[in-house]
Amino acid sequence: MGRVGGSRHMEPGQISGLHGEVSGLPVPLSAGVTEQRLPELRVYSVATEWSQCDLVRGSRQRYLQQWTLLADNNDHKSIKTVLPPGPCVPVSGELLSRLSPVHGLRAVVREKGDRQLLEIWDGHGLSKCLNLTALNKHGSVYDDTQFGCLSWSRCEDKLLYVAERSRNVSGERPHPQPDCQKRPNQDRSVYCEDWGEALTNKSLPVICSVNLQSGSVSVLEGVPSDVSPGQALWAPCGQSVFFVGWYHEPFRLGLKFCSNRRSALFKLDLDGNCERLSGDNLSVSCPRLSPDGSTLIYLQGRVFGPHNQCLCLQQLDLDSGKMSTLLDVVNRPPAGAFAGVYEALPACCWAADSQRVVFSSACRNQKVTPASLQQR
Repeated sequence: MGRVGGSRHMEPGQISGLHGEVSGLPVPLSAGVTEQRLPELRVYSVATEWSQCDLVRGSRQRYLQQWTLLADNNDHKSIKTVLPPGPCVPVSGELLSRLSPVHGLRAVVREKGDRQLLEIWDGHGLSKCLNLTALNKHGSVYDDTQFGCLSWSRCEDKLLYVAERSRNVSGERPHPQPDCQKRPNQDRSVYCEDWGEALTNKSLPVICSVNLQSGSVSVLEGVPSDVSPGQALWAPCGQSVFFVGWYHEPFRLGLKFCSNRRSALFKLDLDGNCERLSGDNLSVSCPRLSPDGSTLIYLQGRVFGPHNQCLCLQQLDLDSGKMSTLLDVVNRPPAGAFAGVYEALPACCWAADSQRVVFSSACRNQKVTPASLQQR
């Protein structure tokens, strides 16, 4: 190792070794907490999901790890003991997963060869498995962060997810226009526009509901034909759903990196009646329902404003239907003040009391020079 022009020079082998060491650091993806009350203790199980780069395979690997925390029954805020973590368990073929809110059931959409399976796991193992591909109600399940979702109903007997609309009877992909979808013999050369980079082959998403008691899957009807639904979640009653709908016009391509596309918040009941809840000509995302089911929050921005622009946090009171702004756009924050909301809301962002929302956001980039350090 030598120095060239006053800077450190590293050999190629050292560079590749350093790259392997740094890129191999695991990155947390998600976490879930379940509680069990015993006569003398409260036991908290923290299940975490991680991603790690595997240079040998040339891909990222995901795995699960679990911690167990013990707290006193009378003082559950004080953790008495943290048990050693369990072994890391690799996740194979998982597209989506979500814990149920009450009983801690784990729903998993898994890809196995050319099949997509829905699995329900409880404390005793696999309790139910549905072959979604064999049911032939829809195309591939969406596992991206733009449209994809996996939502439990409050009664924990139904699930929501988003998938590609099923092919027509001739086995061909339908045309994006509603009238063309009904053609029985459609030309394969007809171009079907998708949503672009990182969302290729995703053109016509549909919201799907699973009845876990009967094992049946149904595609919810009533979504406006000029929007593509995503980020769906159950309403508290379990008889309707909220979702974000992205408008097809003026074009689909490039949605992944254009968070300023026209979209709206909708409510759809199981009878097919759909209502737009947000204002027109806006861009919305990340609907999140409070634990007590009284309030829905979501992010809202301008259409075709700057990419990754500052967003406002909106609140919808489900009892009164009143809409209000919790956090407005911050145009120019004072030094050290809150800079505004720029990032997506976490999937579980509400506090248990339904009075607080926890999220992260960019808060300024600052360069510190040696002169400023000496002045301090």
